[in-house]
Amino acid sequence: MKLPLLKHKSSVVLGVIIIVMILFLPIWHLMVSPSIIRSELERIDLLYGYDGAFGYVVAPSPIVFNAHIYATEAQGENVTLKMDLHLISGQAPMFQNSTYVFDKFTRQNVRDAVKASKPREGYDPLFPSHLKMGEDIQLAWLDNLNTTATLEFVESITEEGVTLYKYFVNKTVVDPNYFLEGWPHGFHNCTLTTTKTILIEPLSGLWTYTENETFSLTLNSDPPLELAFLTYKSTLESKAEKLIESRTLYESMLLLELYIPVIVGVVVIVLGILLFLNVRRLRRKDM
Repeated sequence: MKLPLLKHKSSVVLGVIIIVMILFLPIWHLMVSPSIIRSELERIDLLYGYDGAFGYVVAPSPIVFNAHIYATEAQGENVTLKMDLHLISGQAPMFQNSTYVFDKFTRQNVRDAVKASKPREGYDPLFPSHLKMGEDIQLAWLDNLNTTATLEFVESITEEGVTLYKYFVNKTVVDPNYFLEGWPHGFHNCTLTTTKTILIEPLSGLWTYTENETFSLTLNSDPPLELAFLTYKSTLESKAEKLIESRTLYESMLLLELYIPVIVGVVVIVLGILLFLNVRRLRRKDM
């Protein structure tokens, strides 16, 4: 008496494995892979180095500073980031600390988060992943202007084997009640302007390095008086380190989002072929 072919143990085992692996692919893509990436956002620890020049009323002088960005706490969808700035201007070291709170699903700052050092929104210091060539980044937060702006896509470049997208922003705001510490009456009509050219690894969204950033503060008097000016860029050492980190993140995300699903897909195809051959063998045997 012939037994149904798919009741044979080997066929059943292969069939079950194939079904499980097929079901695994969408679960991996929709749940597992994004969850791994979000969990990594809870362990951010980045160090950037910059050099440039700064002047307040007087002529600019050289400066060197480091920015250490690291996660300190994760609660639900929100992650708390600390940014420690260590500034060296001449012989006077200075320290400044800021606290950010971002949503690990959107990567945007959580406006009015209690633990943030001030209200923020939009993207900074994190940016979206899976950026598309030619598309701008909306709602980029400019911390020195306390507002958002659009990072305009400039071009795609390749450095040290890493593909990067270059973005640029130029934003000016007029504040009729800007507080000038130490000045008579305290609040004055001022114009604040910032420009920024940064490069981002598009798949991971990692801010790789700053090509140039400027900030100026002008008193709207007659004639206008430029009170402060700041310009800086990433140091060569920091740029080299971040290019290595960008390559590593890019390869890690490729592994999660492409290589593992492709490997599983290939295994499913191979098992499908084995199942077909096994069924055909059993059919011949039972004939």
